[in-house]
Amino acid sequence: MRMTANVLEIQGQFMYLPGCMIVSFDDPLTRTAEVHMISVVPGLELGRLARTHNIYKNVVHDRISVEEAISELNQLMERKSRYHSAWSLIFLSGLASVAVGPWAFDARPIDMPIIFVLGCLLGFMQNVLAPASPVYSNVFEVSVAILMSFLARAFGSIRVGGEPVFCFSALTQSSIALILPGFSVLCSSLELQSHQIVAGSIRLVYTIIYSLFLGYGITVGITIYGLLDSNATTESSCPSESLSIYGNEYIQHFVFVAIYCAVAAVLNQARWKQLPVTVFLGVSGYVANYFSQALDSRLASTISAFAIGLLANLYSRLWHGHAAAAIVPGMFTLVSSGLATSGSIMSGLAYAESVKNNTVSKASTSNTAVQQSLYGLGLSMVQTALGITVGLFFSALVVYPRGKQRSGLFNL
Repeated sequence: MRMTANVLEIQGQFMYLPGCMIVSFDDPLTRTAEVHMISVVPGLELGRLARTHNIYKNVVHDRISVEEAISELNQLMERKSRYHSAWSLIFLSGLASVAVGPWAFDARPIDMPIIFVLGCLLGFMQNVLAPASPVYSNVFEVSVAILMSFLARAFGSIRVGGEPVFCFSALTQSSIALILPGFSVLCSSLELQSHQIVAGSIRLVYTIIYSLFLGYGITVGITIYGLLDSNATTESSCPSESLSIYGNEYIQHFVFVAIYCAVAAVLNQARWKQLPVTVFLGVSGYVANYFSQALDSRLASTISAFAIGLLANLYSRLWHGHAAAAIVPGMFTLVSSGLATSGSIMSGLAYAESVKNNTVSKASTSNTAVQQSLYGLGLSMVQTALGITVGLFFSALVVYPRGKQRSGLFNL
């Protein structure tokens, strides 16, 4: 905004808050200011994001006039989303849930039909129920976490020959992966990187609280089903021997990461020509995360964010692409990996069993399972956000050591 104002020779000041932009136009002759507050509902559409950035660059580089830019922006805002049908979004939600299962949560092929159904149910609640009821939209995330963990434990408790048929942890985590605060983590990281302390801090705190809500919902859903079924499953992970069906661990991980990045990009309204770069960056970041986990899990998000940011900045510098739109699905993979390592399922099961056996006391509840279940996911999101912030900062430093002269460094 500041660079655009400089090009247009406008004296203005800008302050961004999530969902709100405060703009002040200064008049040096009368020493007065005209203040506007623009408030909109935040959202994410990768296709429009890239197109808007292109219009911005054309104005900054004097390729088009302001009048032409305003006309193009109006047409862009009035155009319908590429995938605006609720049923198409529901179907894509199911596909994304299936694609995230194998590489993030060790889901097996037998788990995929159930994950698809749960993912479609989440898509229905997100795209049909929540928009229809403002009251329900306030408790959407908690209700989804409760329902998905309840149904996942119900399916995970089905046994044949004494062995569970479905993997409970894979069903639970795959079904809620789409409502993880991946975009908020990315935005807070980019805003903190660009020294937008107020906006970045607000988003980071929101991410923590949001993650606590999800952890609470998972614990409640697991506990409720445990009270209803005395034979409810207590398995917190999938049997490793059953994963040999993939034949190779690289097929299980890297192939499904590519599928997930493509589906996640389409779900977020990306254009078809954006998919190759988006998938390449997402797979590259996950490959770095996969191998760095064996060295030091605390640095994994930093290393993978550096890899994604480095490639994205090179893509922007050499091929003049839009880096911010290209890295979004790749950052989703880092947040999903953070959920897998948070231990919220194990902690929720421990608390559910203590409730079922009537062994919960004030002392034990305040010190063990509940704290781990509620705070594990929040702490994981904070660690992921900090790692992404550092990784993106160093990647920008490598490619743009002196910054960009005529347009801003990629941020949202």
